[in-house]
Amino acid sequence: MERDYLDFDVALVPVDGGLAAQVVGSPAGTSSGSFELPFSAVELAEFITAVGPPSVPTRRLVPATTRVLEVEEYGRRLGDALLTGEVDRLFRESLSTAKQQGRDLRLRLRLAAAPDLEGVPWEYLYDGRLGRFLTLSRQTPLLRVIDALDVPAAVPVVAPMRILVMVSSPSDLPPLDVEREKQLLLATTGDLVGSGRLVVEIISDATLTALQRALLDPYHVFHFIGHGGFDRDGEKGVLALEREDGTAHHVAGSRLATLLHDAPSLQLAVLNACEGARTSGHNAFDGVAQMLVRQGLPAVVAMRTAISDRAALVFSHEFYYFLSRGLPIDAAICEVRKAMAVSDQSAEWGTPVLLRSGSAQPFEMAAPDAATEPARESRWESLYTAAQAALVSESTDTARPMLEQLAAEKPDYADVTQLLERVQRPLPLVPQAGSTTPQTESAAPQSESTGPQTESAAPQPESTVLQAQPSMPPAEPSTPTATSPQAFAATPPPDLPDDLRTEEPSVPHHHGRGVMVGAGVLALALAGGYLGLRLVDNGSGPTEKPPTQQTTIENALPAAAVRTAPVIDGAFGDWAAIPAVQVDHVVAETAAHDDSPPVGAWRTAWDSQALYVQATVTDADRVVVDRRQPSAYWQGDGISFEFGPDTRALGPSTGLRAGKDLHVMIGLGSRGALPATNPARVDPRNGRVAFLAGNAERRITAAAGIGREGYAIEARIPWSVLNVTAPPEPGAVFGFNANISDANRTGSTLGYMVSSNPDRTGENQPRPGTWQRLVLAG
Repeated sequence: MERDYLDFDVALVPVDGGLAAQVVGSPAGTSSGSFELPFSAVELAEFITAVGPPSVPTRRLVPATTRVLEVEEYGRRLGDALLTGEVDRLFRESLSTAKQQGRDLRLRLRLAAAPDLEGVPWEYLYDGRLGRFLTLSRQTPLLRVIDALDVPAAVPVVAPMRILVMVSSPSDLPPLDVEREKQLLLATTGDLVGSGRLVVEIISDATLTALQRALLDPYHVFHFIGHGGFDRDGEKGVLALEREDGTAHHVAGSRLATLLHDAPSLQLAVLNACEGARTSGHNAFDGVAQMLVRQGLPAVVAMRTAISDRAALVFSHEFYYFLSRGLPIDAAICEVRKAMAVSDQSAEWGTPVLLRSGSAQPFEMAAPDAATEPARESRWESLYTAAQAALVSESTDTARPMLEQLAAEKPDYADVTQLLERVQRPLPLVPQAGSTTPQTESAAPQSESTGPQTESAAPQPESTVLQAQPSMPPAEPSTPTATSPQAFAATPPPDLPDDLRTEEPSVPHHHGRGVMVGAGVLALALAGGYLGLRLVDNGSGPTEKPPTQQTTIENALPAAAVRTAPVIDGAFGDWAAIPAVQVDHVVAETAAHDDSPPVGAWRTAWDSQALYVQATVTDADRVVVDRRQPSAYWQGDGISFEFGPDTRALGPSTGLRAGKDLHVMIGLGSRGALPATNPARVDPRNGRVAFLAGNAERRITAAAGIGREGYAIEARIPWSVLNVTAPPEPGAVFGFNANISDANRTGSTLGYMVSSNPDRTGENQPRPGTWQRLVLAG
């Protein structure tokens, strides 16, 4: 018999320029206390990285042996910030009351008044006094509550529970392997279907019309697999369905709610889309999940960020198993989290976000017949049979996660170990040509081998050394900003819905327009998916298969530039779902270095107005470049890149192209990021084209932040700065190297330079034919 819940409701609200945690309902009464988020924007990004899927490349910056401990530490800081003072006293008293009554206590967060906090991973809140994560126990589930206009009564359900699945992959968005998603979902739920607990029906086409017609039949759950997004102009969450011609039809949460609300038996939506749980940062009902609950759907499960195939397989099976067994949805989510937590060493159990309205359960499940309890053997058989079928059709990407999960659950099942050995090929975190062992070469700090010559031979003054600190203020924008920053966002990539499209602005601005379309879609019909996956994504990490444009372009960067416009605000949230390129090839090393070389994850995006870059760098000592000449920013801590027109027709000895090639540097400053450029020009001293000393570039908008283990920089570079005179088209190719500079601890000279390109030596920097190539994805 399931125990009832008592509710402990906490609302986070703005008060006197700060925030307050108000206990608006509990068994012990009401009260309030101050609340301050215990993370800087960079630390929050590090937190999200630490709990992301193991295949996300930026997780190389977080050692696997310390990742779980770091997650606990992050969760403890979050718990200490919320459960303190009067709030903590009432929480303890409420726990005691619930225990005396033989009931459990449900912590319900109300974030409508502080929508910027929607992006915080509250599901990892750790209670130091209880010594555990709250969400890993059915005694203390944590969920997010939204006041709905209408809360329908619970729907009686007699097995089977009916699931309506839609898999959407519009032709003009990053492709989703529809058949693969179907196979994974059917394989992981096969035993539940076979036992009569579940019916899974997949809509044959992903149009709004097909969904409307399908909902005329009784279903209990709508399960969406596809792209999610956020329209920054309309500030509305959208899901990318398909039009009749197969192109994207961006459907706002309000329109989807209109259909789902009228389906009499439908009580739950599972959104397996990157931004399915994200709001605008201004109105907590504007996200798709929030809007569905606001307009009367009792419950929504949406993924907060991307998850791996293994986690997705566990989630989909366990969620529907516990739900169809009759557990309250709050308890079912807790059991799913526990199953994910013990399945491997990752911390993806906090990825699902449960949003609810009211206190009653959405379903009244009839007690299942014991005869319908699925045997473990039937699950193993379902996974094994589906994996074999995938191998026969040479779909190893489909077979691999199923075999891995089967081997984890039953390693001696048939020949699963041998089959797994056949399909397991070590995949580099970032596919890159050549050896991953850093290649070093000696380079003088002032020579052309590591950067442009400055016109002044005067020695540079020493820079200030910054020790690790919680955060640093974002840079002052060099041009006026159109809107205020949206902090705590954890969002993905591109495209504008036809019914929301507006003309691009005629003047550059740092606030991205259009729809941030989440391509980091859970490659499995898992129950709920933001930033989801196998990683079929242009979202939170590189896909197992790079974008198709790259397969025919020699020496292309492993991840293309995603078509989207991240906000440059020092929060870094908009980059979470964009594929990263690892930058770790040591291409210059001087005798002055006194620590280990930095490593970084580099992301690129673009729109018709600008190129966007972002790098997250692991570096023990941060050395600011404030007192250097802008042309010498490459000698201090910071990032840089070479850029020029398509280089595919150039030979390896071809020199720089005057007025076309450019060296862009973004140094780490004491108050933010400092952008500068060194253009390719004719050197009057010898008549050769070289990167000559340039100046600070005020048309570039940049921001930076410092965390415990390194720093992050993001920037918007207008195409005009890059000598691109007309808006580029999808598929355009440019010469490009991504670089990170590291000064020695005194800041007196360059210690290391690392690059995405192992051939980016000092000798090759002025030879664009040796550069890597950046592809603009459509």
